[in-house]
Amino acid sequence: MAGDKVVYQSVPKNEKVTEPSPHIPPKGFGVRHLQTFLLFISLTLGFTMRAQLSVLMVAMANANLESCNSIGGNSTNTTINEGIENNGTIDESCHSDKNISSWSVYRTYDWNKSTQEIITFAFFVGYTSMQLPMGLIAQKFGGKLPIMVALGVNGVLSICTPWTALIGGWVGVSASRLLQGMTQAAYYPSMHTILAKWAPLSERGRLSTYAYTGSQLGTIISFQVSGLFAGSPTLGWPASFWLFGSISLLACALLGWLGAASPHEHPRITTEELVHILEGGSADVVPKKHKTPWREILKCPAVWGQIVSHSGSAAGYLLVLTEIPLYMSGVLGVDIKRNGVYSSLPYLAMYLMALPFGYLADFASNRKLMKLVNIRRTANTIGMVVSGGFLLAFSMVNNTALAVTFLILSLGMHSGVHVGFLINQIDLAPNFAGPIMALGNMMGNLTGLLVPVVVSSIVTDVKNHRQWQIVFCIFVALQVLTNAIFVIFAKGEVQPWNFYGEEEEGKELALIEEKNVAKEKEMSQKEENNLETQNL
Repeated sequence: MAGDKVVYQSVPKNEKVTEPSPHIPPKGFGVRHLQTFLLFISLTLGFTMRAQLSVLMVAMANANLESCNSIGGNSTNTTINEGIENNGTIDESCHSDKNISSWSVYRTYDWNKSTQEIITFAFFVGYTSMQLPMGLIAQKFGGKLPIMVALGVNGVLSICTPWTALIGGWVGVSASRLLQGMTQAAYYPSMHTILAKWAPLSERGRLSTYAYTGSQLGTIISFQVSGLFAGSPTLGWPASFWLFGSISLLACALLGWLGAASPHEHPRITTEELVHILEGGSADVVPKKHKTPWREILKCPAVWGQIVSHSGSAAGYLLVLTEIPLYMSGVLGVDIKRNGVYSSLPYLAMYLMALPFGYLADFASNRKLMKLVNIRRTANTIGMVVSGGFLLAFSMVNNTALAVTFLILSLGMHSGVHVGFLINQIDLAPNFAGPIMALGNMMGNLTGLLVPVVVSSIVTDVKNHRQWQIVFCIFVALQVLTNAIFVIFAKGEVQPWNFYGEEEEGKELALIEEKNVAKEKEMSQKEENNLETQNL
C-alpha cells in the first residue's frame, strides 16, 4: 500500500515552529459597514413611524378632548381639568371641525382617551404577537426580505394614515397600526440574523451597537420632527406621516439594491473582506434550512438568563419611555415645552454612549483583556445595575437640573445592554440568533405590559413623590435581580446545538449518494444482461 512507504521523521527540538500570522482586517469602508448602515437606517425609520403617533395624537384629537372626557371621572392629573366649565357642560371646541371640506384630511377627531389608548395599544399587540413567527421567517428566508416588507408596508400605511383616519375612523387607524406592528416585529430577529452573518467576531460589538442605535435616533427624530409638523399652521400633522412614509419606501428600495442577507450573496464583496468576515465565525457560510432546535434552546440556562435580563431591561426602559414625562410634570413641575426637550436628552445620551460601549467591548475581546463572557457580564451589569442606581437617584431629588442629569446618566449607562445580553444571543448561536431574539423580545414586551398596571396601582396622585419613589424602587430592584440571573447563567462560547441539523443533512446526502450508486450499478447490470442476450 502507498501508506506503507511513508517515512515519518520527528521534528528537531531546536526547530522553530512559526505560528500563522493573524489575519489583518481590510482597511476602509467595506461592504459589511454598508450592511450595518442599511440596518441602522431601517431601524431608525421603523422607530420614527412607531413613535410619531404618540406625538401627533395630540394634534389629531381635539386639544380639549381629554378634558371633555374627564368630566365626572376620577382623573388624577389636575391639569386635565382645564377647559371644563364649572357646570360640567362640554365646550363646543370638544367637537371636530365643521367648517372644512368633508374630504379634507386636515381635521381633528373626537377620540376620547380610551380610544387613543386602543389605537396606541394596537401596534404593540401586532408587534408582540408576531415576534416568534417573524423569527422563524428570518431564519428560513434570511433577514433582508422581512425588513424590506416591514419598510414597504409601514411606508404605504404611513402615507395613507390621514385618509385611513378620514374614511375608517379610529377603527381604521387601529387596524393600520396593528398591521404596522405585525410587520415591524421582523426588525430585531432579522437584524440579529443578518449581523450574525455579516459582523466578524472582532467587530461584533461596534457594528451591532451602531445598527441598534437607530432605535434611539429614530425616537429623537420622531419626537422633534412630528412636533414641528403638528404645531405648523400650514403643513399640519398629516405631513409627518407622508414624510416618514415616503422615506421608508426609499429605504426599502435602497436595501433591495445594496443589501444582502449573507456575505456570499453580495456581488461586490472582495475576497479579502469575505475571509475577514468568515474568520472565526460560527454562522453558516451558505444559508442552510435548519430546523430551529427549540428543545435545545429552551433547555439552555444561558438562553433563559438572556430572556430574563431582556424582560427586566424592557420593563425599566418602558418605565422611562412612558411615565417620565408625567412624573416630571407632576412632581418636578416641568412645563410641556421643557418636558419634551428634557425627555429627549436621555435618548440622545443612550445613542451617544452605545458606540463607546461597542468599541470598548471589541477592544477588550481582541486584546484578550477579558474573557468574552465576562465582557458581556460587565457590560450588562453597567446597563442594568449602574443604570438602575442613577434612575433611583433621579427619583430621590427635587431639583430639576440634577434630576435630568441623573436621568441622562441612567439611560446613557443603560446602553451597555447592547453588548450585554443583546449581543450574547449571537455569541451562543449565530445560526439561530433570530429565533432566540424573537423569543426574548416577545417576553420583554409582555413584561413591559406590567408598567402601566404597576404605576396605576401605586400612583393614585401624580404629585405624590413618595408613591413614585416606590414605583422606581420596584423596577430598579427588578433590573438588579434579572441582571444577577444573567450573570450567573451567562456563557460566551458557541453552543453545540448551533450546528443542529448538519449531521442529519450529511446522512441524507449520504443516503442519496448510496441510492445513486445503487441505481448506476443496476443500470450497468441491465446493460450487461442485454449485451449477453444479444450475443446469444
